[in-house]
Amino acid sequence: MTYASSQYQKQSGSYLSSREIEVMAFRHVNSLLADARDHQKKTMALAANLKLWSLLSMSVERNDSPLPPVLRDDIIKVGLWSMRYSNAALNASKDLKPLIDVNNDMIEGLSAEPEPSPMTAAAPQAYAGSAPTSSLELVG
Repeated sequence: MTYASSQYQKQSGSYLSSREIEVMAFRHVNSLLADARDHQKKTMALAANLKLWSLLSMSVERNDSPLPPVLRDDIIKVGLWSMRYSNAALNASKDLKPLIDVNNDMIEGLSAEPEPSPMTAAAPQAYAGSAPTSSLELVG
């Protein structure tokens, strides 16, 4: 875990998953993009979008990223497109809807239930004879 992410985790609380934090960040940026009615708000919204995609791209480029290589490459490609479009929109009168649409796609993907891994799918069968235990009982 990087220093920045560990500090962010301290501030945000341990009750939110990284996916939930990312969804919140995309929703926040989309609200800024949707409300960008004047030049100052548009500049702030595009700067926030650039920062979000830059941070996301840097995190998936790390060697210790748990994402499969294909997904990492796709996120980097989408991020590069979003950052290029944001930069172009800073200098020209461009519609911000494509950025909002891409961010909504990310929200949808992050909000979806992850597919269980083969190990996770086999776990319920391995413990079929044991009594159900809540995660709180396991931890504390």
